[in-house]
Amino acid sequence: MKLLLLISIAIGCVALSFAWREPWIGGVGLLVAFIAMFTDRDDIDVEDKRSYETTKSVRNMRSRNR
Repeated sequence: MKLLLLISIAIGCVALSFAWREPWIGGVGLLVAFIAMFTDRDDIDVEDKRSYETTKSVRNMRSRNR
């Protein structure tokens, strides 16, 4: 949810930079987009002791079927 909120703020800032002709607002929007991108968490359990497969291989198999 936080990622969606930050990305929408970033898109709004970039759009406002075109509407108001103020380039620094677009820079703020890009900064917010980078913060959103790097603070997004991957909630996959790293310590999966119930399986013989590694977590990376499980993620690869799941993403292949989508």
